[in-house]
Amino acid sequence: MWGHHWFHPGWGFLLVFVGFLIFRVLTFRRHGWGCHHWHHGHDDALAILRRRLVNGEIDEAEYQRLKEALNK
Repeated sequence: MWGHHWFHPGWGFLLVFVGFLIFRVLTFRRHGWGCHHWHHGHDDALAILRRRLVNGEIDEAEYQRLKEALNK
């Protein structure tokens, strides 16, 4: 049926598969290789707390109270 044509039905699957792999590699490079990306919000909040403590915006007691609230 296909004769000597360069296109074979399997090429479509291969192109989709290679496209999917390229997509996954690009998203992994952006978001990391693990499933830990949902922790970034928590890490960002702790970084903000640390920065506020260092800048003197909050004291040690307030820092500990807010840190414990984040960990709940």
